[in-house]
Amino acid sequence: MRRYLALTCEALTRSIHAAAADAPHTVTVELLRQGLHNTPKSLRAALQEQIDAAAPGAYDAILLAYGICGTSTVGLVARSIPLVIPRAHDCITLYLGARDRYQAEFDAHPGTYWYSLDYMERSADGASVGLGAATIGAMDEIYAEYVRKYGQDNADYLMEVMGEWGKHYDRAVFIDMGGADGQPYEEAARAEAERRGWRFERRTGDRRLLTMLVRGEWPADEFLVVPPGYRIRQSGGGLVDCEPVEDAEG
Repeated sequence: MRRYLALTCEALTRSIHAAAADAPHTVTVELLRQGLHNTPKSLRAALQEQIDAAAPGAYDAILLAYGICGTSTVGLVARSIPLVIPRAHDCITLYLGARDRYQAEFDAHPGTYWYSLDYMERSADGASVGLGAATIGAMDEIYAEYVRKYGQDNADYLMEVMGEWGKHYDRAVFIDMGGADGQPYEEAARAEAERRGWRFERRTGDRRLLTMLVRGEWPADEFLVVPPGYRIRQSGGGLVDCEPVEDAEG
């Protein structure tokens, strides 16, 4: 039996615990605040702090239940314990269970706002309750700035009057991960979509990638294993790879 430390966002709380409960290994889960993804440097620093705090030999691997997440995981360094990360853009891929499934959704409908029970129930007051597609995430930053300055109701009004939502989004999708009753959250997502004039759809989620992660099943085309002394870097088709720290710093 192996021992893993799983670091993940609150947006995957229910899913990662469900996957860990059935894993054949001992999995310790540490949750980080989901709002950190809005500032990649802050999330990267928080993750590196957790990685550095793990005592040598305490775990066989540190599992990063994250994607690139706006470059938040790019630059993370494995100290004495290997890191393992899915080859994923963001948590939407982890909700859907496969990178090709995410890519098909994105190619067909890039202007999609995503909702899930986990993300919605843990959203701070005044924060966005959905996730924008990776390439148009700047809209979330604009919205968050309006919320900070003017409050949520005024932020919604400004975005709609200026037509910002409509310029970038035309579809809302609620991802049902199973387990707890997500009906109230699905209804809230549907109501928000109707208010903004978006098409609403529902997708069944899949814990496949999270299950593979905590079970130690890491095929190279879907997961990156980072040896001690290496750091994560962004790459092409595989999304991420790694390089020795001394090479990166040289």
